[in-house]
Amino acid sequence: MEIIYGINPIKILLKQPKTGLEKVIIASGRGGSALTEIIEAARQKNIPLEFQTSKYIDELSGNTSHQGVLGLTRAFAYSELDDLLTNRGPQSGFDLILILDSIMDPQNLGAIIRTSYCLGANGVVIPADRAASVTATVIKASAGSTSQLPIVRVTNLSQTIDYLKEKEFWVFGADAHEGGNLEEMDFNCNVALVLGGEAKGIRPLVKKKCDFLLSVPLPRSFDSLNVSVAAGIIQYEIFNRRRRTKVIC
Repeated sequence: MEIIYGINPIKILLKQPKTGLEKVIIASGRGGSALTEIIEAARQKNIPLEFQTSKYIDELSGNTSHQGVLGLTRAFAYSELDDLLTNRGPQSGFDLILILDSIMDPQNLGAIIRTSYCLGANGVVIPADRAASVTATVIKASAGSTSQLPIVRVTNLSQTIDYLKEKEFWVFGADAHEGGNLEEMDFNCNVALVLGGEAKGIRPLVKKKCDFLLSVPLPRSFDSLNVSVAAGIIQYEIFNRRRRTKVIC
């Protein structure tokens, strides 16, 4: 079982047709309209409710900022790669898939998933080893968007890239030092966007698979942007470019 905590993630899960929630635990004595809404939604879906002391919830959650509510859910269900190919963003003329190479920080992973959902990406690919997986921390950082955007976990990123190339994707790798100017890239195509880990960026073998490398132009010299910030900037540029060229109708 996984522990999901926080008002917004629980509310978003309760809005899904299949919540995956086995139980919702509320801190006794906590009130407010948000918790009332959660209680009513859980009862409507016949999800068991349990009221416990704040101390019990603190211990169960590891003293995280749970806001007085926890959800117990089955282990996260990853999607298949082909699911991403059929999940094109609303009104988009092309596909956009993110490939995350060794992102270790769950906060970064959650933030990237949230941005990807908001900006119409098909979904996100993460490696099975040496990378953050989808945990309660990731779900909270994503504001629950992990339940709305397909996330795929693969054993070999290089093979995944080869497969996407067979499906007519162009692969763009984000590199702070070697990439071409983001503003000069042509994104009117099916895009697989590769972002590297916080410490070393994209691994050499994965980088060799990229068709293009790109960098975010900055007015001040600095080593690199936070990966989740870079992911947001690049995805918005892709979204805005397609919108300006009327690829998005």
